[in-house]
Amino acid sequence: MNHFEQLAIAAAVSAAMLGASVAEAHVSYNSGPQSGANSQFPKTTNASFAVWTGGAPTGYQGKMQVDWVAFVHNDSNPNASYFVSTADAVAEGAPDAYVLQSINNKWNPANSWGNALDYGLIDLHADANLTITVAADASLDSTFTPAFTLWSGWDQGTGNKHGAWNADPFNPGNRGATGITYAGHSAATTAGGSTTYTFYNLPAGEYSLWIGGNGTSNISTGQQYTATIAAAPVPIPAAAWMFGSALAGIGVMGRRKNLGETA
Repeated sequence: MNHFEQLAIAAAVSAAMLGASVAEAHVSYNSGPQSGANSQFPKTTNASFAVWTGGAPTGYQGKMQVDWVAFVHNDSNPNASYFVSTADAVAEGAPDAYVLQSINNKWNPANSWGNALDYGLIDLHADANLTITVAADASLDSTFTPAFTLWSGWDQGTGNKHGAWNADPFNPGNRGATGITYAGHSAATTAGGSTTYTFYNLPAGEYSLWIGGNGTSNISTGQQYTATIAAAPVPIPAAAWMFGSALAGIGVMGRRKNLGETA
């Protein structure tokens, strides 16, 4: 191997370690119609009614009626992040009547009921530390007390949103859904507040985010929310840095040797 090849390998390893700058990600909203007078907007993934603003979640077969899907493109840019909200949905083409809200505080363990939740999907393209923040939508004067549960995987078609599920937040029921595994949760205790959790070393793949309220009363107004999802690269092990430095050193030594032979 000549010194040019050695230097090229060292440069490639260094570039892979350093990664790229802040990335883009995109979210697609299900702007399908309401299915009942007391329903949230939208609440269906039925092919006859679902209308996606930026592409459907390919491969989703679940019966949990999904409100949005985030395609996190952190494979090409490792620091992907986005902000999901009612305003963003409308800006992306959802009807003016569209609203992201999880009514009646049904994440709360004492009152949990699946059909009042909002269901979001995450398609994570590369391994990451993923920070999720759910907050009351201040722009809409929301009094929401936000909470969420993250699951690894997407429902494969057996889930049923109707019924209790969250008596124990650390071991929640999955409402019969197959293909999902509890990953963690976070909950606020203040109306109009926010809650954040970082999930470390998540492998690339599909995740489900169930969003609900942690308040103690059943209310159907002022429950709008926003979600911020930010991906950060999983830190490179020290051994990998040493390997990259060693390759760079080999390249320098080879270059010096070749220069000495030429002299």
